[in-house]
Amino acid sequence: MTPERQAELISVACKQAGVDSHIRWIERRKEAQTWAEKIAVQFMRAGQQFPVKNSYMFCDTLDMCFFYTSQGVPQAAYAGLTAAASKDLEEGKLAEAFRKADTVLRLMKKLAEEAQA
Repeated sequence: MTPERQAELISVACKQAGVDSHIRWIERRKEAQTWAEKIAVQFMRAGQQFPVKNSYMFCDTLDMCFFYTSQGVPQAAYAGLTAAASKDLEEGKLAEAFRKADTVLRLMKKLAEEAQA
């Protein structure tokens, strides 16, 4: 799957899941800015643009990065920090964020399978 097609499918999946669908293009590993991006770029092919979708998933303490591996497998890297009495924990935002991430990943998988058919 081309990087352009990956970007398109990530965007569609995010829109369907109710997540902003802005795609960021990473050309070199050293361009990774967030901790989740630093994890995600470990899966990028050298010399190829890497489309990712970053989201805080409606949390104050969570950073997620959605992408496809070079084999077309949808993945999400995440990084965060929390503490006792954190609003994200107390209000159940972290749990909801991972449920939403599951939805995005399932949609990315479905769209990739449909694109292959």
